[in-house]
Amino acid sequence: MKKSPINERSQGMFSAVHDYLKGLTQVIRFGFQGEANGARHAYHACVSFTRMNCFSLTGQEYQIDPALFKISRGTLMGPENPKAERTSEGVMFTWKDNSWTSSAKPQDIAFLVIHNPKQKIAYCEEMGSTRSQEEHLLSYKFGNSGGEWHAYLAFSQENPRAKKLILSDSVYLGIV
Repeated sequence: MKKSPINERSQGMFSAVHDYLKGLTQVIRFGFQGEANGARHAYHACVSFTRMNCFSLTGQEYQIDPALFKISRGTLMGPENPKAERTSEGVMFTWKDNSWTSSAKPQDIAFLVIHNPKQKIAYCEEMGSTRSQEEHLLSYKFGNSGGEWHAYLAFSQENPRAKKLILSDSVYLGIV
């Protein structure tokens, strides 16, 4: 059966999403836990979001734009003025304490991720520093790892009534 160009592009995008998400399983499980519902797993929610929101198109060419990609989704207030900088010990994440703005609280926990899509590796800390501490060093030895490393930051907050975590949408901090 012959495929239409639209069908081929749709299948190509779907394959690109699955390829891009390799190495991010643990990150997705944590970051999209609030999107899981019934038989819909966190991975499925991430695939759906990525396919619908994270492609950049140039003519007929399409690719996933790391700046549009999310490592977490949620309703919690995100970080204010976040930055990430590579150091000899790893990546230093900094942000401004925006506690008590909307849903943000000083004890919110940083969720930090660096991702190398070329090598399909991600390194994360689900329980980093608190929002009020305004910084966290993600220890990582880069060695000779090729490709670009993209940094992301989000926050989580415990919801004692539901016994779940509430997450913020992640923020892309660029290449480190």
